[in-house]
Amino acid sequence: MSSTLDPKDDYYDQLTQVLTTQRTATQNAFRRKGERPSDIPPRTQAVDEFKAAAMSNSMRNMKVMKTGQHLMQTTVIGNPYAPSVASFKDLKKVMLKDLTVETNHRGSYLLLRFICLAMRMTAIMNVAEDEAGTVMPFALYFQDPETTRTAESILKEKGIIILKEPYFKVGTNGQYAVRVDQPTDIIWLSEDDPRVPKKWRTKSASVLKPAEYWKKKGNDLVGAGKFFDAIEMYQRALRSSPNEEEAEVLHNNKALANLRIEAFDSALDDVSFIANPQDRSEKGLYRGALALYGLRRFKETLEMMEILVRKYPESAPGRCELDRTRLRVAEQESGVYDFKALYKATKLRPPLMDNASYSGLIEVRISPGRGRGLFTTKPVKAGELLLCEKAFSYCFAAPPEEMWKASSKSISQSSFLIDVPGNRTTVGTHADLIRNVSNKLARNASLGSSFGDLAHRKYQGVACTSIDGSPVVDTFLVADTIHINCFSCPLTSRDMLDDPELNRTSEYKAAEQHKDSMLRTTGIWILASYINHSCDPTTKRSFIGDLQIVRAARDMPENTELSFEYINRAEDMDKKLSDGWGFQCDCVLCADDREVSNALKIQRRKLIKSFSAPNTSNKRKKDIIKELGKTFQRPSSEVPRIELWDLHFSLVNDFAKRAAGEKVVDHVLAAFQSIGFVIEGVQEFPSQTSRIVVKRWGYPYQGATSAWLTLRNVFKSYGMNELAEQAKEFARITWMLQVGEDTTFVYDNPPKE
Repeated sequence: MSSTLDPKDDYYDQLTQVLTTQRTATQNAFRRKGERPSDIPPRTQAVDEFKAAAMSNSMRNMKVMKTGQHLMQTTVIGNPYAPSVASFKDLKKVMLKDLTVETNHRGSYLLLRFICLAMRMTAIMNVAEDEAGTVMPFALYFQDPETTRTAESILKEKGIIILKEPYFKVGTNGQYAVRVDQPTDIIWLSEDDPRVPKKWRTKSASVLKPAEYWKKKGNDLVGAGKFFDAIEMYQRALRSSPNEEEAEVLHNNKALANLRIEAFDSALDDVSFIANPQDRSEKGLYRGALALYGLRRFKETLEMMEILVRKYPESAPGRCELDRTRLRVAEQESGVYDFKALYKATKLRPPLMDNASYSGLIEVRISPGRGRGLFTTKPVKAGELLLCEKAFSYCFAAPPEEMWKASSKSISQSSFLIDVPGNRTTVGTHADLIRNVSNKLARNASLGSSFGDLAHRKYQGVACTSIDGSPVVDTFLVADTIHINCFSCPLTSRDMLDDPELNRTSEYKAAEQHKDSMLRTTGIWILASYINHSCDPTTKRSFIGDLQIVRAARDMPENTELSFEYINRAEDMDKKLSDGWGFQCDCVLCADDREVSNALKIQRRKLIKSFSAPNTSNKRKKDIIKELGKTFQRPSSEVPRIELWDLHFSLVNDFAKRAAGEKVVDHVLAAFQSIGFVIEGVQEFPSQTSRIVVKRWGYPYQGATSAWLTLRNVFKSYGMNELAEQAKEFARITWMLQVGEDTTFVYDNPPKE
């Protein structure tokens, strides 16, 4: 889930007021539901007001670009309504004057033409007219960003659409508008579409042109980067009776344009004009393989690339893509990744990793009382890779200075999302994620089932489907699903590691800018979304770019359910879990906490405060730890005592300065024991054994790596080299739990070259 705005955050009071205003406006508008307004502004007034607003918006945008400042956008989600699933032939045409306020006009459609140059605010805005000449402001939400597709190219001046089952709204400023939150409700009409009224038809629409004419226009538009317009030209060419050879070329060219807008399903359909891959041209095979690669169907991609290279052995792009695809298939099957290359790739903007997902030891099953969950299919060891998943969708939040310098069109800006029905405000790239997922599903219906299977809240909505050959995507259902399945994430988990000792010994430099609370990158990982929450988790997750890495935090038998922490334990954790995901945690830590009296909790807080007081002696500190231990009813092997870790390590650091090796070992082991570890072989020091045995792994605490390296250094100083190597190996495992890999694991000080 994106970060819900906290009272301590900047903008909290301002956005709370905006949320209140929106809720009040929604309530007032709802009272007018079904009313047919009589005060719709005349055409001239509506156009003049729109042009004035567009001018003001343009000047504001120019100022923002000139100063380089980041203008936080605000997106408002209103009361949900389902997209149209009606066939066009079953709908009846209505006029703008027939619309009633706050109504989703089921069984009807509008035929509209846009009469101004569009502008982009949170929505794409224009003024639309119907055949009677009545005009109305028009707002289209969840569209590609301006850097990908301009507002003017979406709601084109003189462009004509059919809007199925329109929603008519009155805004917070009292202005009426046709509002489109469900973009798949729109049928975009070409100028030669027979449904275009005669009086709106252009002269060129009635002039017959050969397929070659439209193909050339399409090719020119591809060269100019106008891929959506190019697709329309290729479609007109295909409607111009091309011969079979010309049609194959047109489909291959259209496939290229579809690849550029990541409409991989359509690209596959285009190259499938030639049904047998063995009969396809080099371009057809190559573009079809790229479409399969974009859909992450790597084994099918490999088959297509092998056909390409066999048929066209001189194809350099084909050989290159074949090698790349083989790497993806190997990753998918083995779970072996080049982590050094991954870290280099995080310099890309956005940091989208070119990798396959691995999930070799897990599967989705029913989790009693929890819906569904991920379970092990084989016994696993602590540190073992369970899942390395590329995001289904990922919105990288860059700081303003990076936004202006970046050449990529896919970087997101943090914004505020005000969810009026949910009565919450989030900050981050949550709004962009809703847009990106909605567009991805609209362009690739084959991906709908994997996303649609994820849990969502109360809104039922409409599952991804197809009507009249066009996709239907419910953006409110997408938003509802994203709310409980998306997570904020760092550029890399290594960036976020807060361990001064480890940072001192490493040459790796963290990307400080990504720790800004307002720069919250978000993403959706389909399989990882099935992992349920526990404050005493069985796994630990980490991130490198848009890859999420999940490793076993303990040894687990087959059929063990995986869990990780959605949020850190805090006094208001139950409320955050309830607000965010609709449940309260029932892990051993939470169950135990609910049984502990408030008096005992107060006693613990007083003892911890006394421990941290200035001039508290080590003897007193040890006594306090003992007193704290008496406040716990169950052993730490059953219920970890996480709050004791830092107390033990305070003593570890003090004894280490005095070179008191035996006491260092005692308190490191006591720290491990406090969080649930059961370690054998080194209870006495100097140890008479040469083997450390972790009988039970405890809570995956961040400081565990430093603790194991502390033991390693003590053992090494006493000449216990075998124990030192074992402690180093356990440090490596706990390092992998924190950052996902061991490539950056540092155990010497200074590190070896």
